[in-house]
Amino acid sequence: MTDLRDITNKRWYMGKGRTPSRIEQIDELSIGDATISIVSLQFPEEDFDLYLLIENEIGFGPLLYRTFGKTVGSKSFKSRNGIFSFVAHSEFLREDLESLKPISAEQSNSSFVAPGKLFFKVFRRLQAGAHPEEETLRYLSDQGYQGTPLLLGSCRYTSNDGNTYVLGILEGLIPNTENAWEVFNREPSAEAAFELGCETARMHRALCEMEGCASPSEEPPIKKLKILLAEGRCPNVVGHDISKIKVSLPSQSELFKPQRIHGDFHLGQVLMTHDRHFKIIDFEGEPTRTLEFRRGLRSPAVDIAGMIRSFAYAEAVSKKNMDNARQAFIQGYAQTANIPEDALQQELKPYIVAKAIYEACYELEFRPDWFWIPEKALEEFANPGE
Repeated sequence: MTDLRDITNKRWYMGKGRTPSRIEQIDELSIGDATISIVSLQFPEEDFDLYLLIENEIGFGPLLYRTFGKTVGSKSFKSRNGIFSFVAHSEFLREDLESLKPISAEQSNSSFVAPGKLFFKVFRRLQAGAHPEEETLRYLSDQGYQGTPLLLGSCRYTSNDGNTYVLGILEGLIPNTENAWEVFNREPSAEAAFELGCETARMHRALCEMEGCASPSEEPPIKKLKILLAEGRCPNVVGHDISKIKVSLPSQSELFKPQRIHGDFHLGQVLMTHDRHFKIIDFEGEPTRTLEFRRGLRSPAVDIAGMIRSFAYAEAVSKKNMDNARQAFIQGYAQTANIPEDALQQELKPYIVAKAIYEACYELEFRPDWFWIPEKALEEFANPGE
Protein backbone atom coordinates (compact mmCIF):
# COMPACT_ATOMS: atom_id res chain seq x y z
CA MET A 1 0.00 0.00 0.00
CA THR A 2 1.24 3.48 -0.87
CA ASP A 3 2.51 5.54 2.05
CA LEU A 4 0.36 8.56 2.95
CA ARG A 5 3.36 10.85 2.57
CA ASP A 6 3.76 9.75 -1.07
CA ILE A 7 0.30 11.19 -1.75
CA THR A 8 0.22 14.29 0.46
CA ASN A 9 3.52 15.53 -1.04
CA LYS A 10 2.15 15.44 -4.59
CA ARG A 11 1.08 18.60 -6.40
CA TRP A 12 -2.22 16.93 -7.27
CA TYR A 13 -3.11 16.33 -3.62
CA MET A 14 -6.02 18.70 -3.01
CA GLY A 15 -6.03 18.53 0.80
CA LYS A 16 -3.21 20.95 1.55
CA GLY A 17 -3.40 21.94 5.21
CA ARG A 18 -5.23 18.71 6.06
CA THR A 19 -3.45 15.57 7.19
CA PRO A 20 -5.23 12.27 6.54
CA SER A 21 -5.13 9.75 9.35
CA ARG A 22 -5.10 6.63 7.20
CA ILE A 23 -5.39 5.28 3.67
CA GLU A 24 -7.72 2.49 2.54
CA GLN A 25 -7.73 0.78 -0.84
CA ILE A 26 -11.22 0.72 -2.33
CA ASP A 27 -10.51 -1.18 -5.54
CA GLU A 28 -7.86 -1.91 -8.15
CA LEU A 29 -7.31 -3.16 -11.68
CA SER A 30 -4.03 -4.86 -12.59
CA ILE A 31 -3.20 -5.64 -16.21
CA GLY A 32 0.29 -6.42 -17.41
CA ASP A 33 2.86 -4.57 -15.32
CA ALA A 34 0.61 -1.69 -14.26
CA THR A 35 -2.06 -1.28 -11.59
CA ILE A 36 -4.61 1.48 -11.17
CA SER A 37 -6.00 1.80 -7.67
CA ILE A 38 -8.77 3.80 -6.07
CA VAL A 39 -7.94 4.73 -2.50
CA SER A 40 -9.79 6.56 0.24
CA LEU A 41 -7.92 9.07 2.40
CA GLN A 42 -9.60 9.18 5.81
CA PHE A 43 -9.41 12.39 7.84
CA PRO A 44 -9.78 12.87 11.61
CA GLU A 45 -12.93 14.91 10.93
CA GLU A 46 -14.53 11.62 9.79
CA ASP A 47 -14.75 12.57 6.13
CA PHE A 48 -12.72 11.23 3.21
CA ASP A 49 -11.45 11.93 -0.31
CA LEU A 50 -11.00 9.44 -3.12
CA TYR A 51 -7.85 9.43 -5.26
CA LEU A 52 -6.62 7.47 -8.26
CA LEU A 53 -3.13 6.01 -8.01
CA ILE A 54 -1.04 4.39 -10.76
CA GLU A 55 1.63 1.83 -9.96
CA ASN A 56 4.32 1.61 -12.65
CA GLU A 57 3.36 4.55 -14.87
CA ILE A 58 5.58 3.23 -17.68
CA GLY A 59 3.16 0.33 -18.00
CA PHE A 60 0.05 2.55 -18.09
CA GLY A 61 0.04 2.86 -21.90
CA PRO A 62 0.18 -0.91 -22.44
CA LEU A 63 -2.62 -1.26 -19.85
CA LEU A 64 -4.80 1.09 -21.89
CA TYR A 65 -3.92 -0.81 -25.07
CA ARG A 66 -5.34 -3.95 -23.49
CA THR A 67 -8.39 -2.31 -21.95
CA PHE A 68 -9.73 -0.25 -24.87
CA GLY A 69 -11.60 -2.18 -27.54
CA LYS A 70 -10.70 -2.30 -31.21
CA THR A 71 -13.80 -0.31 -32.24
CA VAL A 72 -16.02 2.47 -30.91
CA GLY A 73 -17.85 1.23 -27.82
CA SER A 74 -17.26 0.16 -24.22
CA LYS A 75 -15.11 -2.59 -22.76
CA SER A 76 -15.53 -3.43 -19.05
CA PHE A 77 -13.57 -5.26 -16.37
CA LYS A 78 -15.21 -6.56 -13.19
CA SER A 79 -13.21 -5.82 -10.07
CA ARG A 80 -13.57 -6.54 -6.37
CA ASN A 81 -15.95 -3.69 -5.59
CA GLY A 82 -17.08 -2.38 -8.97
CA ILE A 83 -16.47 -2.20 -12.70
CA PHE A 84 -13.74 -0.39 -14.66
CA SER A 85 -14.97 0.71 -18.10
CA PHE A 86 -13.00 1.99 -21.08
CA VAL A 87 -15.17 3.79 -23.63
CA ALA A 88 -14.00 4.68 -27.14
CA HIS A 89 -16.03 7.65 -28.44
CA SER A 90 -14.23 7.94 -31.78
CA GLU A 91 -11.92 5.76 -33.85
CA PHE A 92 -8.17 5.94 -33.23
CA LEU A 93 -5.15 3.69 -33.68
CA ARG A 94 -5.27 1.49 -30.61
CA GLU A 95 -1.60 0.58 -31.08
CA ASP A 96 -0.65 4.21 -30.34
CA LEU A 97 -1.74 3.69 -26.73
CA GLU A 98 1.30 1.50 -26.11
CA SER A 99 3.63 4.45 -26.71
CA LEU A 100 2.00 6.70 -24.08
CA LYS A 101 4.62 8.02 -21.65
CA PRO A 102 4.11 10.08 -18.47
CA ILE A 103 4.78 13.82 -18.58
CA SER A 104 7.08 14.65 -15.68
CA ALA A 105 5.61 18.05 -14.81
CA GLU A 106 3.13 17.70 -11.95
CA GLN A 107 -0.16 19.57 -12.08
CA SER A 108 -3.52 19.08 -10.40
CA ASN A 109 -3.78 15.93 -12.54
CA SER A 110 -1.34 13.67 -14.40
CA SER A 111 -0.80 13.40 -18.14
CA PHE A 112 0.54 10.85 -20.61
CA VAL A 113 1.47 11.58 -24.21
CA ALA A 114 2.20 9.65 -27.37
CA PRO A 115 4.07 12.37 -29.30
CA GLY A 116 2.11 13.63 -32.28
CA LYS A 117 -0.70 11.14 -31.68
CA LEU A 118 -2.51 10.87 -28.34
CA PHE A 119 -2.89 12.61 -24.99
CA PHE A 120 -4.35 10.96 -21.88
CA LYS A 121 -5.29 12.95 -18.78
CA VAL A 122 -5.70 11.18 -15.44
CA PHE A 123 -8.03 12.81 -12.92
CA ARG A 124 -6.39 12.24 -9.57
CA ARG A 125 -9.03 13.41 -7.06
CA LEU A 126 -12.26 11.61 -7.82
CA GLN A 127 -15.81 12.89 -7.42
CA ALA A 128 -18.92 10.93 -8.32
CA GLY A 129 -20.98 12.16 -11.26
CA ALA A 130 -20.63 13.58 -14.75
CA HIS A 131 -17.22 15.14 -15.30
CA PRO A 132 -17.25 18.66 -16.82
CA GLU A 133 -14.33 18.07 -19.16
CA GLU A 134 -15.64 14.84 -20.63
CA GLU A 135 -19.16 16.17 -21.16
CA THR A 136 -18.02 19.57 -22.47
CA LEU A 137 -15.67 18.10 -25.07
CA ARG A 138 -18.41 15.74 -26.26
CA TYR A 139 -20.91 18.60 -26.46
CA LEU A 140 -18.56 20.90 -28.37
CA SER A 141 -17.76 18.11 -30.79
CA ASP A 142 -21.48 17.57 -31.41
CA GLN A 143 -21.83 21.31 -32.05
CA GLY A 144 -19.11 21.15 -34.70
CA TYR A 145 -16.85 23.52 -32.74
CA GLN A 146 -13.27 23.22 -34.00
CA GLY A 147 -11.44 25.04 -31.19
CA THR A 148 -10.78 22.03 -28.91
CA PRO A 149 -9.04 18.65 -29.11
CA LEU A 150 -11.15 15.68 -30.19
CA LEU A 151 -12.35 13.48 -27.32
CA LEU A 152 -11.43 9.91 -28.28
CA GLY A 153 -12.15 7.94 -25.13
CA SER A 154 -12.92 7.85 -21.42
CA CYS A 155 -12.00 5.66 -18.48
CA ARG A 156 -14.66 5.25 -15.78
CA TYR A 157 -15.21 3.35 -12.56
CA THR A 158 -18.66 2.36 -11.27
CA SER A 159 -18.74 1.16 -7.69
CA ASN A 160 -21.11 -1.50 -6.45
CA ASP A 161 -23.19 1.20 -4.77
CA GLY A 162 -23.92 2.76 -8.18
CA ASN A 163 -21.63 5.80 -8.12
CA THR A 164 -19.67 6.48 -11.31
CA TYR A 165 -16.33 8.28 -11.40
CA VAL A 166 -14.52 9.48 -14.52
CA LEU A 167 -10.89 8.44 -14.05
CA GLY A 168 -9.44 9.98 -17.20
CA ILE A 169 -9.97 10.97 -20.81
CA LEU A 170 -8.15 10.25 -24.08
CA GLU A 171 -7.76 13.08 -26.60
CA GLY A 172 -6.28 13.47 -30.03
CA LEU A 173 -3.02 15.39 -29.81
CA ILE A 174 -3.07 18.63 -31.81
CA PRO A 175 0.19 18.82 -33.81
CA ASN A 176 2.47 21.82 -34.19
CA THR A 177 1.21 23.83 -31.23
CA GLU A 178 2.78 25.91 -28.47
CA ASN A 179 1.32 26.77 -25.11
CA ALA A 180 -0.08 30.33 -25.12
CA TRP A 181 1.62 31.05 -21.79
CA GLU A 182 5.00 30.59 -23.45
CA VAL A 183 3.89 32.52 -26.54
CA PHE A 184 2.81 35.64 -24.69
CA ASN A 185 5.70 35.56 -22.23
CA ARG A 186 8.02 35.65 -25.23
CA GLU A 187 6.05 38.14 -27.32
CA PRO A 188 2.93 39.89 -25.93
CA SER A 189 1.44 40.33 -29.40
CA ALA A 190 -1.72 42.44 -29.59
CA GLU A 191 -2.63 40.73 -32.86
CA ALA A 192 -2.49 37.28 -31.24
CA ALA A 193 -4.39 38.53 -28.18
CA PHE A 194 -7.15 39.90 -30.43
CA GLU A 195 -7.52 36.48 -32.09
CA LEU A 196 -7.58 34.84 -28.65
CA GLY A 197 -10.43 37.16 -27.68
CA CYS A 198 -12.30 36.19 -30.85
CA GLU A 199 -11.82 32.45 -30.14
CA THR A 200 -12.99 32.90 -26.55
CA ALA A 201 -16.23 34.47 -27.79
CA ARG A 202 -16.69 31.64 -30.30
CA MET A 203 -16.24 29.11 -27.50
CA HIS A 204 -18.89 30.81 -25.37
CA ARG A 205 -21.25 30.96 -28.34
CA ALA A 206 -20.84 27.20 -28.86
CA LEU A 207 -21.52 26.53 -25.16
CA CYS A 208 -24.47 28.88 -24.68
CA GLU A 209 -27.19 26.21 -24.95
CA MET A 210 -25.42 23.47 -23.02
CA GLU A 211 -27.26 22.24 -19.93
CA GLY A 212 -25.70 22.39 -16.50
CA CYS A 213 -26.27 22.63 -12.77
CA ALA A 214 -27.94 25.59 -11.09
CA SER A 215 -25.89 28.78 -10.93
CA PRO A 216 -23.53 28.47 -7.94
CA SER A 217 -22.78 31.16 -5.40
CA GLU A 218 -20.03 33.40 -6.72
CA GLU A 219 -19.26 35.12 -3.42
CA PRO A 220 -15.53 36.01 -3.45
CA PRO A 221 -13.66 34.14 -0.65
CA ILE A 222 -12.70 37.21 1.38
CA LYS A 223 -13.22 35.40 4.70
CA LYS A 224 -11.04 32.51 3.61
CA LEU A 225 -8.32 34.92 2.51
CA LYS A 226 -8.36 36.62 5.92
CA ILE A 227 -7.96 33.26 7.63
CA LEU A 228 -5.08 32.19 5.38
CA LEU A 229 -3.28 35.49 5.91
CA ALA A 230 -3.78 35.21 9.67
CA GLU A 231 -2.30 31.70 9.60
CA GLY A 232 0.92 33.08 8.15
CA ARG A 233 0.91 30.75 5.13
CA CYS A 234 3.39 33.05 3.39
CA PRO A 235 6.01 34.44 5.82
CA ASN A 236 6.96 37.38 3.57
CA VAL A 237 3.44 38.80 3.31
CA VAL A 238 3.05 42.40 4.35
CA GLY A 239 -0.15 43.02 6.32
CA HIS A 240 -3.04 44.15 4.11
CA ASP A 241 -6.27 45.83 5.07
CA ILE A 242 -8.31 43.67 2.72
CA SER A 243 -11.48 44.91 4.39
CA LYS A 244 -11.08 47.92 2.09
CA ILE A 245 -11.71 45.69 -0.93
CA LYS A 246 -15.31 46.05 -2.02
CA VAL A 247 -16.63 43.58 -4.57
CA SER A 248 -20.11 42.41 -5.41
CA LEU A 249 -20.82 40.34 -8.50
CA PRO A 250 -24.00 41.37 -10.35
CA SER A 251 -27.04 39.14 -9.92
CA GLN A 252 -28.24 40.15 -13.38
CA SER A 253 -26.49 41.36 -16.50
CA GLU A 254 -27.58 43.03 -19.72
CA LEU A 255 -24.55 41.54 -21.50
CA PHE A 256 -24.51 37.94 -20.32
CA LYS A 257 -26.92 35.31 -19.14
CA PRO A 258 -25.60 32.36 -17.08
CA GLN A 259 -24.36 29.48 -19.22
CA ARG A 260 -21.73 26.74 -19.26
CA ILE A 261 -18.24 28.21 -19.42
CA HIS A 262 -14.64 26.99 -19.36
CA GLY A 263 -14.35 27.70 -15.65
CA ASP A 264 -10.56 27.88 -15.25
CA PHE A 265 -9.54 29.98 -18.22
CA HIS A 266 -5.97 31.24 -18.46
CA LEU A 267 -3.06 31.26 -20.90
CA GLY A 268 -1.91 27.82 -19.79
CA GLN A 269 -5.23 26.38 -20.99
CA VAL A 270 -4.74 27.51 -24.59
CA LEU A 271 -2.57 26.26 -27.43
CA MET A 272 -1.46 28.33 -30.43
CA THR A 273 -1.17 26.53 -33.75
CA HIS A 274 1.55 27.17 -36.33
CA ASP A 275 -0.85 29.41 -38.26
CA ARG A 276 -1.54 31.50 -35.11
CA HIS A 277 -4.99 30.13 -34.34
CA PHE A 278 -5.98 28.97 -30.88
CA LYS A 279 -7.18 25.66 -29.45
CA ILE A 280 -8.71 25.64 -25.97
CA ILE A 281 -7.99 22.75 -23.59
CA ASP A 282 -8.64 21.60 -19.99
CA PHE A 283 -12.37 22.07 -19.48
CA GLU A 284 -12.44 20.47 -16.02
CA GLY A 285 -12.88 23.79 -14.19
CA GLU A 286 -11.16 24.87 -10.98
CA PRO A 287 -9.90 21.59 -9.46
CA THR A 288 -10.57 22.62 -5.85
CA ARG A 289 -14.30 23.13 -6.56
CA THR A 290 -17.08 20.55 -6.45
CA LEU A 291 -18.32 18.97 -9.67
CA GLU A 292 -21.68 20.71 -9.19
CA PHE A 293 -19.95 24.11 -9.03
CA ARG A 294 -17.78 23.35 -12.06
CA ARG A 295 -20.84 22.21 -14.06
CA GLY A 296 -22.88 25.24 -12.99
CA LEU A 297 -24.26 27.94 -15.27
CA ARG A 298 -22.11 31.06 -14.80
CA SER A 299 -21.39 34.35 -16.50
CA PRO A 300 -18.91 34.26 -19.41
CA ALA A 301 -17.34 37.25 -17.63
CA VAL A 302 -15.73 34.70 -15.28
CA ASP A 303 -13.65 33.29 -18.15
CA ILE A 304 -12.81 36.69 -19.61
CA ALA A 305 -11.67 38.00 -16.22
CA GLY A 306 -9.62 34.84 -15.72
CA MET A 307 -7.72 35.53 -18.93
CA ILE A 308 -7.19 39.18 -18.00
CA ARG A 309 -5.66 38.06 -14.71
CA SER A 310 -3.53 35.53 -16.61
CA PHE A 311 -2.03 38.39 -18.61
CA ALA A 312 -1.16 39.98 -15.24
CA TYR A 313 0.69 36.79 -14.26
CA ALA A 314 2.51 36.77 -17.60
CA GLU A 315 3.48 40.42 -17.11
CA ALA A 316 4.82 39.70 -13.64
CA VAL A 317 6.91 36.74 -14.80
CA SER A 318 8.17 38.06 -18.15
CA LYS A 319 8.57 41.69 -17.00
CA LYS A 320 6.96 42.72 -20.32
CA ASN A 321 4.10 45.19 -20.57
CA MET A 322 0.84 43.38 -21.37
CA ASP A 323 -1.46 46.43 -21.57
CA ASN A 324 -1.86 46.27 -25.36
CA ALA A 325 -2.43 42.51 -25.27
CA ARG A 326 -5.09 42.82 -22.56
CA GLN A 327 -6.88 45.55 -24.46
CA ALA A 328 -6.70 43.66 -27.76
CA PHE A 329 -8.12 40.54 -26.10
CA ILE A 330 -11.14 42.49 -24.86
CA GLN A 331 -11.57 44.14 -28.26
CA GLY A 332 -11.51 40.78 -30.04
CA TYR A 333 -14.08 39.33 -27.66
CA ALA A 334 -16.41 42.35 -27.87
CA GLN A 335 -16.25 42.45 -31.67
CA THR A 336 -16.98 38.73 -32.10
CA ALA A 337 -19.70 38.69 -29.44
CA ASN A 338 -21.18 41.88 -30.91
CA ILE A 339 -21.29 43.74 -27.59
CA PRO A 340 -20.04 47.27 -26.73
CA GLU A 341 -16.43 47.27 -25.63
CA ASP A 342 -16.95 49.89 -22.91
CA ALA A 343 -19.88 47.92 -21.46
CA LEU A 344 -17.74 44.79 -21.40
CA GLN A 345 -14.94 46.64 -19.61
CA GLN A 346 -17.40 47.80 -16.96
CA GLU A 347 -18.91 44.34 -16.59
CA LEU A 348 -15.52 42.76 -16.00
CA LYS A 349 -14.37 44.94 -13.09
CA PRO A 350 -15.91 43.00 -10.17
CA TYR A 351 -15.05 39.66 -11.77
CA ILE A 352 -11.39 40.65 -12.05
CA VAL A 353 -11.32 41.59 -8.35
CA ALA A 354 -13.05 38.32 -7.42
CA LYS A 355 -10.58 36.32 -9.50
CA ALA A 356 -7.60 37.98 -7.80
CA ILE A 357 -9.05 37.11 -4.39
CA TYR A 358 -9.48 33.48 -5.45
CA GLU A 359 -5.90 33.46 -6.81
CA ALA A 360 -4.59 34.82 -3.51
CA CYS A 361 -6.28 31.97 -1.61
CA TYR A 362 -5.01 29.38 -4.09
CA GLU A 363 -1.44 30.62 -3.96
CA LEU A 364 -1.38 30.75 -0.15
CA GLU A 365 -2.62 27.16 -0.02
CA PHE A 366 -0.64 25.58 -2.83
CA ARG A 367 2.11 27.91 -4.12
CA PRO A 368 3.11 30.50 -1.47
CA ASP A 369 6.06 31.62 -3.60
CA TRP A 370 3.57 32.92 -6.20
CA PHE A 371 1.41 34.87 -3.77
CA TRP A 372 3.20 38.13 -4.61
CA ILE A 373 1.41 38.28 -7.96
CA PRO A 374 -2.21 38.46 -6.71
CA GLU A 375 -0.88 40.38 -3.69
CA LYS A 376 0.02 43.26 -6.01
CA ALA A 377 -3.53 43.31 -7.37
CA LEU A 378 -5.02 43.23 -3.86
CA GLU A 379 -2.96 46.27 -2.92
CA GLU A 380 -4.34 48.14 -5.94
CA PHE A 381 -7.94 47.11 -5.21
CA ALA A 382 -7.62 48.04 -1.53
CA ASN A 383 -6.08 51.42 -2.36
CA PRO A 384 -7.47 52.57 -5.72
CA GLY A 385 -5.89 55.68 -7.12
CA GLU A 386 -2.80 55.55 -4.91
